[in-house]
Amino acid sequence: MLEARDLRKEFGELRATDDVSLEFGRTAGEMVFIVGPNGAGKTTLVNLLTGLLEPDRGSVVVHREENGETVEEDVTNVPPADRVKSGLVRSFQIVHVFEEMTVRGNVRTAVLSRFDKTLSMRSRDDQHDEVERTVDDLLERFRLEDIENELAETLPHGDRKLLDVAMSFGLDPQYLLLDEPTSGVATREKEYVIETIVEASEAEDVTTVTIEHDMDLVKAYADRLVVLHEGRVFREGDPELLDTDSELRRVLLGVDE
Repeated sequence: MLEARDLRKEFGELRATDDVSLEFGRTAGEMVFIVGPNGAGKTTLVNLLTGLLEPDRGSVVVHREENGETVEEDVTNVPPADRVKSGLVRSFQIVHVFEEMTVRGNVRTAVLSRFDKTLSMRSRDDQHDEVERTVDDLLERFRLEDIENELAETLPHGDRKLLDVAMSFGLDPQYLLLDEPTSGVATREKEYVIETIVEASEAEDVTTVTIEHDMDLVKAYADRLVVLHEGRVFREGDPELLDTDSELRRVLLGVDE
C-alpha cells in the first residue's frame, strides 16, 4: 500500500495540499481516480508522492511484504529515480517518449532501465532474451505490436499516450501515478486508451492513481474516487457520489440542485 500522511505543500501564501492523508492500493490492482476543480492540488499531490516536490510537512510511506510481514518504508526524502525501486512510477500529462526511436525501441529502453542493463556485444544471450520477451509482452498488452517498427514521432496522440504508459510499465511498477492520461486524446479514443491501461493494470495487479477530468470515464472505471478541493480531501468513496452527492456536484461541476 502507498500512503500519504498529512502531506502539506505551500507556495508562498498558497497551501496547495493541506495535510492530505490517503491510502492507495488497499487491494491489489486498485484503481483510484483523483478529481477536483482547477487548483485543487491534484498534480501537487502526485508530485509529492513521486518525489518531484518535497513536502513542507508530512510523509510518504510504502508498505511492502518482507518475510511474510508488512514493513513500512518511508520514502519522503528518497529521490524520484530511487522511488522507482520501491515501485512508484509516474506518467506525465505531456507525453515523454524518444521521438526518433521506434515504438519497440522506446519500450526496450524502459525495460533495460528496469533490469539495469545495456545492450552491448558483451551482454549475455539470455539477457537479450529476457529483455525482448518483456518487450513483446508489453507491446501486446498495450496493443502496440502492429506498429512496433513505427517511429514514435509519427504516431497519433492516442498511441503516443499508450506508448508512454507502456514505457512506465516497463519499469515494473507496483503503483503507477497517471496525470490526465486522456488529455489531448480525441473523444472517440479516450475509452480505448483508459480501457487498455485498466486491462494491463488488472493483469499485473498494479495500483493506479489517475488524475482525470472526464467524469464519464471516472464513473466507468474507478474503484474509488478521491475528490480534492482547496488542497484538502473533500470526498472519498464510491464513484456513484458523482451522481448522488449534491454538494460534490456543486463543487466539482458547478451544478446547483
